[in-house]
Amino acid sequence: MRFKSVFMLMAGLLLMSSCQDQPVHRKPVEKPAVILKDLMSFLKYRQQHVKLYETFNAVDSAQQTISRIQFLKQLATGRYLPLRLQSPGQPYYQLYPLEAKVEKDIKNTLKFWGEMEQADAQAEGKPLPDFTFVDMQGNRYTNQNTKGKIVVVKCWFLGCLPCIQEMPALNELKKMYENRKDILFVSPCWESRSKVEAFLKKTKFDYAVAPDQYNYLTDQLHLSGYPTHFVINKKGLISLRSNDYLAMAYVLNREAKQP
Repeated sequence: MRFKSVFMLMAGLLLMSSCQDQPVHRKPVEKPAVILKDLMSFLKYRQQHVKLYETFNAVDSAQQTISRIQFLKQLATGRYLPLRLQSPGQPYYQLYPLEAKVEKDIKNTLKFWGEMEQADAQAEGKPLPDFTFVDMQGNRYTNQNTKGKIVVVKCWFLGCLPCIQEMPALNELKKMYENRKDILFVSPCWESRSKVEAFLKKTKFDYAVAPDQYNYLTDQLHLSGYPTHFVINKKGLISLRSNDYLAMAYVLNREAKQP
């Protein structure tokens, strides 16, 4: 009887292992046909369900696990939809192959978005190119004197409407961390000191704004989209680069919890 019990236990463990090795087939949160009906349907789906800045599980078209980098590389080809799958815990995304009949506007949007996501991911883990930001009060921020602190960077210019529209939300975010001396909020801007000064008299923005940074933003960071947010961790490495301030807020919250 003893040997029989051991045999039954081993068989049970093997069965469990076998089950765990099998891919879990999850249903999508929205049917692909609905998502890809037209460009507006796709944009609505992306806004409501897709947050690639979060930690997520990635699977290919056969629902086999792949890495985040592999997932984003394929997404950048413009041949796949990041299909969110139902999951009670950590998000799951599947590479869903696009059919030939899908609208060209959707394909182009997916390709551009995928390329941006891949480029942002490739920036992670690297230091920000050497910088010297001098804010409107004369305070200097450099790679050296910000080590050991979390640095939140917003890159912008005065003619960028989305850059200005998000400022009230950024002010509220900064206020949430006002007691954290180890978190800095710095904002390099294209324009001259005089133009920025005139702007700030009319618009409240609580970051430490550093004017005259056009050359750094274009020649060193090679930015093509604005606003662009960075979260630099205490090791001086990029934890996030994104045009989405919600992504920045999510990663900042994660970094702020680190010892």
